[in-house]
Order: sequence, then C-alpha cells, then structure tokens
Amino acid sequence: MDKDLLLTSLIDRGWFACDMFLDQATSDNLIAEMQLLPLQVAKIGKGNATHQSLEIRNDSIFWLNEQQGPAQDLYLKKVFELMQFLNQSLYLGLKQFEGHFARYDKNGFYKKHLDQFAGSNERLVSLVTYLNTPVSGGELRIFNRKNPEIIEIDITPKVGSLVCFLSNQIYHEVRPTDSERYSIAGWFRTTIL
Repeated sequence: MDKDLLLTSLIDRGWFACDMFLDQATSDNLIAEMQLLPLQVAKIGKGNATHQSLEIRNDSIFWLNEQQGPAQDLYLKKVFELMQFLNQSLYLGLKQFEGHFARYDKNGFYKKHLDQFAGSNERLVSLVTYLNTPVSGGELRIFNRKNPEIIEIDITPKVGSLVCFLSNQIYHEVRPTDSERYSIAGWFRTTIL
C-alpha cells in the first residue's frame, strides 16, 4: 500500500483505494471463518432506534471481536497498524476499530448513505476490505465530497483490496450484486465502545 498516496487522497478527495491489502490466502481464510458464524440481516440506525429496512440494505453481518479466529486476528492486526499510521501522520485521535463481516447475496445492495450517525462524530474513517471478487456487480459507488449528487467513481470489489474514506463526508452505496460479495466493513472511532 502506498502510504503517501493514502494520506494525500484522504486529504484531497476524502477517499483512497488500493489492491492487495490482504493476500488471497488470508481473504480465503476470513471467508471460511465467516461461513461458520451466525450472520444476521443487517439493521440501520443506532441504539434503541435500530431496525431492519430491507428497502435500504439487505446484507447479512456478524460483528468482529478479537480471538474469533486466526484470520480475524491477522486482519485486526493489520487494521490496528493502519490506525496507528493514520494517528501518527494526521493526528486524528483514533482510539478503536469496530467492524463486521458483510455478505451480500445475489441482488444484495445498500443504498446511498453516510457512515456517521446524525449528531455524532465518533466514526472518523471508514474501511471496506473485499474478501472475494464477485462475478459482476456489487461496486462501491463513491459520491463527490463537495457535491454528493455527483458520482465520483464506482469501485469494483476485488479480493484483498481496501477502500477507506472519511465517514462523515463521503456518501457511498453498494450497487446490486450479481453473485455473493464478501467483505469486512468497519470504522476507526474517536471514542471507545
């Protein structure tokens, strides 16, 4: 990963994408671990206001925590190293990573949204790490930072690749998938849960 490009991209346009954050074997091992977990239909909202809304998103998730498996431990180690680098370079005050496995089945999607809850500034940098390369579909659509009505780019999911963006500034959506799409979605937080 080109760390200089990561910094300039986050500063200049609010997002960054790269290939090979994870190797094929680690990605495969994460999928194998995920397939043993009781994924549940994802919800929207926060706290007591969480609810299912299948017209907004229809993926299934399982929240990560440490010591669930060796592949997850390896992934979390890489993520914490990235968090330390961002803190040292940009003085962001990041304190914690929260994340979940996400499985989008055929025709899975997540409509346009921000990763920051209204009235909150806890999530600062969002991460999406792709664990497989779907046959087609499932692109991450990034909208322009200054004008969220303008589509900036559609990023094709590719095994091992990483996308990160500013949680409170970059609107994004997951385009409908034509086959299963596996990923880990998460956020660097300025507070600890």
